[in-house]
Formats: sequence, C-alpha cells, structure tokens
Amino acid sequence: MTAPERAPLGAALALLLSLVSLTGALSPLLMALCVAALALLIGVAWPDLLELPSPAGTRVVIAGTGILGALVGFIAPERISPISAVVMVSAAGVFASFVHQMLRRDRQRLTASLTGTVAGVFVSGIAACWVIAQSGAAETGSTGQITAITAGLCATLLLNCTPLPSVLRFVVSAAIGAAVTAALALLLGGAVPLLAIGIGLVTAIGASCAHLLVGSSLVAKEPAPSLAVAAVPVATVGVVAHLVVLVSA
Repeated sequence: MTAPERAPLGAALALLLSLVSLTGALSPLLMALCVAALALLIGVAWPDLLELPSPAGTRVVIAGTGILGALVGFIAPERISPISAVVMVSAAGVFASFVHQMLRRDRQRLTASLTGTVAGVFVSGIAACWVIAQSGAAETGSTGQITAITAGLCATLLLNCTPLPSVLRFVVSAAIGAAVTAALALLLGGAVPLLAIGIGLVTAIGASCAHLLVGSSLVAKEPAPSLAVAAVPVATVGVVAHLVVLVSA
C-alpha cells in the first residue's frame, strides 16, 4: 500500500468519527466502538511498522490498552475524572509491556521491543481522549467542535495523497486542513475567531506531523504497517479534541 493509498484510509477513519459526532445521545457509545476499532488497527500494525520482535505479544498489549481505554473513557464521566482514566489505562499498558518482555523466551532486542511497545501503548491509550471529548461535548451541547476537528482532520489526511513534493504537500494539507477546521469551528461550534484559528492550526499541523513521523519508517509503505500510518494521526488528535471541549465548557 503506497502513500497515496494510505492517506485516504486515514481520511476515511476521520470521516467516520465526524459522522459519529453527529449521532446525538448515541455518539459517546459509537465513538467508543470506533476508538476500539482504531486501537485494534494500531495494535495489529505497530510491530510491523517498527519491526519489533515478539509481535504477537506486542499486538495484544497495544490493542488491549486501546480497547480498555475506549471502555474506561465511556464510563469515566460517571465514575472518575477523564484524565485520570487515560493515565490509569496508559499506566496499565506500560506495566503489561514490562510483563510481556519478562515472559519472552527469546531475549533478543529486549530494549527495542520494550520501548517500541510502550510507544504503541501511549498512542493507543490516548485515543480514548476521543471518547471523553465526545461524552463531554454531548453533555454541554458542543459537539460541533468535535465535528469541526474531525472534518479538518479528514481534509488534512486526504490532501496528503496529492502528488506534490513532500514539503509543499505538508504545507498545503496543513493550511487547508486548518482552514476547514477553523471555519467549521466558527459555524458549528460557535468558537471565537482566534480560538477557531488555534484549533485549526493545532489539528492540521499535529496530524500532518504525526503522519510524517510514522510514515518515515522504511517499511511504512508495506500493507500492514500502512494501517498504523493511517490510524496514528487520527488517534493522536483526540488529545486536541479533549482540550477543546475542556476550554469550551
């Protein structure tokens, strides 16, 4: 799967989240299901992207962390503070990463395996911020902000498939993605202009940088690793969505 084929997959994932943000009372549950699926994609693809040893255990730890994060994110508003939920799930994932390495029979490349698994755990774990953000937005009536962010994210990742030089492609995708996010944040979310521009810039630049980072791997264009390249920018922008809902509350 080449880079132009990879970008529409990330855009499709972002578009799915955008549609979910419009589903009203069911949106937190549907967002949790989408995040669980996103975590599964990252878990399956991450060991191949980083060429890690003991891929089966790494997949279980990363996917399990993300799925648990989605579940805890869904119930967190009624039980514990949302940020505590993300921290606890991520900490559990780090602990599971160490246990995984301790149980390995093959002792080769332990450091690479551990650090790579922990990195995947945090990427998968912070995807739960989407669920927390959607739950908060549904309660405060600010789901328009989530729709704006996901739509801008979709535009950013879609424009990454254009056949332009890499630097120009980065600038164009970030600029147009930021403009789409800011415009929708103004129209749908009622954000003040300065805040809308800030949301747009952080969303588009953050997604573009995450895409470039994970896409820089030597095997990033192969089919399985490409799943992670598509899913990681979507997962990480959940942090932006959570912060926007907190600021807008």
